[in-house]
Amino acid sequence: MNITDLISGGVGSQAINSISEKLGVDKDKAQYVVAAAVPLMMSALNYNASKSPEQASGIQNAIDSKHNGSIFDNLGALFNQGPTEDEDKIVNHMFGRNTDNVKETLSAKTGLDVKKIAGILALVAPLVMGYLGKKKQEGAGQSESSGGIGDLIGSVLGGAGGAASAGGLGGILGNILGGSNDNAAQPSAGGGLGDLVGDFFNQDKDKESKGGILDALTGMFGK
Repeated sequence: MNITDLISGGVGSQAINSISEKLGVDKDKAQYVVAAAVPLMMSALNYNASKSPEQASGIQNAIDSKHNGSIFDNLGALFNQGPTEDEDKIVNHMFGRNTDNVKETLSAKTGLDVKKIAGILALVAPLVMGYLGKKKQEGAGQSESSGGIGDLIGSVLGGAGGAASAGGLGGILGNILGGSNDNAAQPSAGGGLGDLVGDFFNQDKDKESKGGILDALTGMFGK
């Protein structure tokens, strides 16, 4: 499984169909939100993990205790239950003060009300965390290097050893996104997905610019 499977592969297709039925939203609009949400969530995790060792440790602990990847063994249970308060809290932890910004921009782009957007995000968030947990479980038999769990996760996610050890979990998530730690927080002229998402979270960007960034993200992943 790779990150695109969460958007346009088997998992993504099941998620979009189930979200459309459960929340009563148009399938194309559900696909748009999912295609934008997954890279936004990965980038938010990247930024949070890079802020401090405590933040990185918190993400790792959440993966270890609640998101080991088993969610993919019974996706029907997640979608049959629908969005819950606990899943909404995951979204809030990911996006922090940007949570309302993400919801409102997606609402403006799709025409879905903010509550519908919140429901979709709440169903996507545990899939993103479960993806990271699944990758960790798949590499559980490998020995950890001096970099600790960051290097272990980096090895199973395909991150280069040097980049993973230098940036810890934040660097690993940056490798998934194709951007660096710094780019996730502050966009640069270098391009790449990390920079694109960093632009979205830039407080100086207006709503029209943010909407254009969402279009670019869905164009990259929503095919």
